[in-house]
Amino acid sequence: MRKVDLQQQAVALIEQLSTEKLKSAVDYLVYLQDAEARNVSRDHEVPSQDLGTAIHELFKPFGGVELEIPRREPAREPPRFD
Repeated sequence: MRKVDLQQQAVALIEQLSTEKLKSAVDYLVYLQDAEARNVSRDHEVPSQDLGTAIHELFKPFGGVELEIPRREPAREPPRFD
């Protein structure tokens, strides 16, 4: 089939569609998009606290954890590519 024939058929089909059919098709697509958004929001709950607080709450029953933070040292010399 030639490209021109396909284009003419496409134009004819579009002209046949009433605005009501187009509106209902758009409404259906919006409905699907909203349904997908609802499912995503249910599957991916936003945590009520940040990561640090969550870890702190996990270790709280054990008396917490005291970590010794090592002293910072100067950065090493960058490599030379002479």
